[in-house]
Amino acid sequence: MIQTSPAFKAAVYAPSRRTSGRVTFDISDVTAADDASVTVTSEAEISRKAQLTNQTRDRPAYATFEPDYWRLDGSFVLPPRTSEPGFEVGWYSNTFSGADGAFSPAQVLDFSFTEPHSSIGLTLTFDTPAGEYATDFDIVVYDGSGGIIKTFNVRDNDLSRYVIDREQLADYRRITVTLLRWCKPNRRAKVTEVSFGVVREYGDDELISLSLVEQLDTTSATVPSSEFKFIVDNSSREFNILNPDGFYRYLQRRQAMVAELAVMVAPSTYEWVNVGTYYLYEWQSDEGALTTTFTARNRIDFIPAIEIESLSPQSTNLRDLALYVLDLADIENYRLDPALASITTQGMYRKQSYRQLLQNIAVAGQCAMFGSRDDFINIVRLSTGSPVDTIDFDNIYQEPQIKLEKLVSRVEVNYYSSVDTVAGTVVLTGAEPDGATLKIENTLINTQAHAQAVANWIMAEANKRALYDVNWRQNPALECNDIVTIEDAYGVNKQSRITYQEYEYRGYLAGKTKSKGSI
Repeated sequence: MIQTSPAFKAAVYAPSRRTSGRVTFDISDVTAADDASVTVTSEAEISRKAQLTNQTRDRPAYATFEPDYWRLDGSFVLPPRTSEPGFEVGWYSNTFSGADGAFSPAQVLDFSFTEPHSSIGLTLTFDTPAGEYATDFDIVVYDGSGGIIKTFNVRDNDLSRYVIDREQLADYRRITVTLLRWCKPNRRAKVTEVSFGVVREYGDDELISLSLVEQLDTTSATVPSSEFKFIVDNSSREFNILNPDGFYRYLQRRQAMVAELAVMVAPSTYEWVNVGTYYLYEWQSDEGALTTTFTARNRIDFIPAIEIESLSPQSTNLRDLALYVLDLADIENYRLDPALASITTQGMYRKQSYRQLLQNIAVAGQCAMFGSRDDFINIVRLSTGSPVDTIDFDNIYQEPQIKLEKLVSRVEVNYYSSVDTVAGTVVLTGAEPDGATLKIENTLINTQAHAQAVANWIMAEANKRALYDVNWRQNPALECNDIVTIEDAYGVNKQSRITYQEYEYRGYLAGKTKSKGSI
């Protein structure tokens, strides 16, 4: 469950509430982001300049020893070590601004590209968590022969996200950003992201609706991706295909967007919850309705569809194998369960895609594989614990539907020898004889003991057969994998794990929750 304030927790279940939604859409050239190589004038120890083009604009406020910078209200966190993966930092200069905010020497970000790229603008995201920014800076866009396509001399900027909008930047091969002055003295320059395009924010004035579906398979039998869809007002026709000054021809698959939902916690004050980072999958302009519909999915759906194989056995463990695949797939944001390091395997024998192999690692490690809202790929064991929330009749539109999933009475898990040959099968039977049989064929399982552990895990999860389906007001802070209590008419109020979340926002918020628990 996403951490929220006490005011949010009270407001989200209040008899009367007001909600809001917004989408931040990065309409950038993703091929330029992939192709960009950056050099900088200076770089601090905590800096991660490679993240300047990773399509992630949000990061925490990191506590650094700059004068009058580290707020003691809990809004700042300690910066990660350089060896810790998965933390968004961006670029920090090693040089500090002077007493007048000027940098000496000026701090330059120099982006070069191996191929020509075209964008409809440029967006610089500075130190948004602290609300700080460069006031004076120059941007120069070059073509392949070194000629200047466009120069922007920005002075007296007061925005932590600066957007150059609707500028046709065609066939560039190099971009330089020269930071001359910061908004405060004695500061490092900080740039979280450089987007080769326009970052647009759609709020209630332009947003017709948004919907989100999140799913979790507790045994990794499937690895579904979350799907996010939003519809915006297109009466300006900026997304019409024939508009030469519009955005349509700059839309690309994998362009990033961040979805947020909020509840009013005080008059004119909203508390926002990030409900995920998603990547554009398809889009459609609805001419008659003067709207445009965008469909996006999370990172799970964009794991490269590349197949790999290993014809000879090589002893390793599931964690190292997962790290190998994640590195090949160029995935930096991940969480791996520590237990994976203690499970040995002879590796893969069958040709399979990155996604299939990661899924097999999850099953062999008795883990669930899923994408989370913070844009991480998770292969972790699902923990038990106390419920984080209660879904009660005060917020339910109708009594929850409760049904039993099909009984599983037999689990068969094959284990494999040093070649792609079944060495044996572990069979586990349940107390009830007349149920279904589940068969697991996973070449990462190489011993009888390992197969027995997987069989026990599958059977335990299969015995959680009670499925709850709730149509209710929804709470954007709840996530798949959360343990909740669902009120019923008999006062039993069983605990269950959320496996499906559906949100619908059309000026008001509602949705569905499905969960799974023991009988």
